[in-house]
Amino acid sequence: MKRTIAALSVACILFSVLGGCGSQPSIEYDAKEQRIYVTGTNDYAAISFPDEIKDARSVDVEGDGFKFHAYLVLLRQLGVDEQTELPGLIDRTAKSLRFIRQYLSENAGAAYPSELAELPVVIRIDNLYEYQTDEDKITLKYNEIGTHREFLYLLALMNCKAVGWEHLGYAWYVGTCIDPYTEVIDQWPLIPELPYYSLCIAAGADPANMTAADYRTVYDACARVCFEKGLTHWGSYCESLPVTKEPDFTRFKDKESGDTLLTAFTAASFLAWLEDTYGFEQISLFCFGQKTFEEAFGKNFSVAYKEWRTWITENYPAD
Repeated sequence: MKRTIAALSVACILFSVLGGCGSQPSIEYDAKEQRIYVTGTNDYAAISFPDEIKDARSVDVEGDGFKFHAYLVLLRQLGVDEQTELPGLIDRTAKSLRFIRQYLSENAGAAYPSELAELPVVIRIDNLYEYQTDEDKITLKYNEIGTHREFLYLLALMNCKAVGWEHLGYAWYVGTCIDPYTEVIDQWPLIPELPYYSLCIAAGADPANMTAADYRTVYDACARVCFEKGLTHWGSYCESLPVTKEPDFTRFKDKESGDTLLTAFTAASFLAWLEDTYGFEQISLFCFGQKTFEEAFGKNFSVAYKEWRTWITENYPAD
């Protein structure tokens, strides 16, 4: 079953994530193939690549159920330093996917997608932005380092027929406000040019050291600006346009409540508020398609939306 999200740019890094074994890696360099081989570790951040990696064109890392293949020429073009940054990239990826599985297992209750969560994960950087769920694996493809592996993984686990506001909101919320290994933690600056910057600062967000709570503040503040400016193209698609207007994520043929009222960021704020009010299992049951909105929250979308909007307005007063 394949869910293509959007075509983007260039590519080639691949790895499957299940776990790891051992702590002392074996590292070999094949000069003929110009390839580095790393085996026998689950402490990927501790990998120390030999000097030959500067001559290598690719690297393979393999542990117990973990395989990683990187085309180093492309990573260098993307600005990744293989000596200092690649071990951390591998380590954060493994920890992120394990964390998401564990968190959902412990908190999503009956919504936990155990069969999908047990599948190995293949991540590939190429010219697509998509996730693909097959019987034996989940494949995630994106176009550059730092582009939301956890975001696509959560969409894959939800395995929805068409992506709507609830799936986007859940992916952004869990992937940045809950996952401590999120890819965007060091790459999403809160800058004065953003229309919701002053609201974030007033709420205590620290642009120089963004925390999970700060990302929640970003989504709430963005929602407040959307209420003032309307859902028009004043920012990025995720910030300022309703879900049905986004070219990458939409379900034009199957519109549901909220698709024309919420952006991806405001959906994340709404989902966070719903979790505060009703709990993580309930938002998971709704987003994973096991309950309707009313079944999960005991009221229809319009009523809950108005309650959330009142809360946002009271807690984020307009300048």
